[in-house]
Amino acid sequence: MAEDSKWNISKDQQMRYIDALSPELINLRSVLGISQGDLARILGISRQTYSAIESEKRLMSWNTYLSLLFFYDYNIATHDMLRSLSAFPSELIRQFNDGNEMSANETAIAGIPDVYTRNLDAQALHAIRTVVMMEYARCENADTAEVLKAFEKVSVLLPAQQTHVKKRNIRKRKKQPQNTADEK
Repeated sequence: MAEDSKWNISKDQQMRYIDALSPELINLRSVLGISQGDLARILGISRQTYSAIESEKRLMSWNTYLSLLFFYDYNIATHDMLRSLSAFPSELIRQFNDGNEMSANETAIAGIPDVYTRNLDAQALHAIRTVVMMEYARCENADTAEVLKAFEKVSVLLPAQQTHVKKRNIRKRKKQPQNTADEK
């Protein structure tokens, strides 16, 4: 690999990110309420090794850093916290993408940041899905059967949004007054 390759990550870059993440490990883990043992199993290391890394008695490997980055970035409870830390490799992401920025949430609906979509209810998300299906049909010149088959197992929701919408709908149902026999 050439030294000037966009894929080159220097040891200094790696150490800068590792050093920035290390002091935040206790906070990130406590936000999720995950034990050292459970997290160590996810990472494929022993609990003792993880404990030494978290207490900064041992330096984590680059592979462990990348695993922790993946784990915390794709967990809704720690995503924003991780992205706000200097431990998040924004510089590397730009380097890998030829200087282009990635949005804070690349998995957002149609590139709309999650901050605008996370509180949408099921009706709004259904409307978005309907518009996407209509536009798919227009762009692909597809008939109804083709569109339905193409979208059969597709959701416009991310798993975390699905859970959020379900919880919100349950709360709404609980707030609605129940009809009693006396009211009829």
